[in-house]
Amino acid sequence: MSAVAEVPPPVDRAEAEALDAYSRAVIAVAERVGPSVASLRVMRRVRGGQVPSGAGSAVALTPDGFLLTNAHVVGRTVTGGRATFADGRDARFDVVGRDPLSDLAVLRAADQALVPATLGDAERLRVGQLVVAIGNP
Repeated sequence: MSAVAEVPPPVDRAEAEALDAYSRAVIAVAERVGPSVASLRVMRRVRGGQVPSGAGSAVALTPDGFLLTNAHVVGRTVTGGRATFADGRDARFDVVGRDPLSDLAVLRAADQALVPATLGDAERLRVGQLVVAIGNP
């Protein structure tokens, strides 16, 4: 049994230019926001220590350590975990608060020299407009 890969039809010049423009926009966002994104390792306490209980990503909101992530990433941990930033720095974080209904959680990292992300203006968004979500992993 063999598989045959279908080759997509060639795109016309206008479509190729639009795809290139879209790619450039996503690359620009990733380069601008990347230094503000952290990879999270969530821990939980067990008898005799701590064990990993999840992973996800967060974005720095302030230079003094406040991060935003999804509530489901941190679950019900009371231990917190470790955040690794794009430049290789690693810092402990604690959960400041979480709202399961909006699926948001605020964390506080021990690192006090974060690069906060510049967030978009929700008032200027329109229904159907493309947005870019950046995460790590």
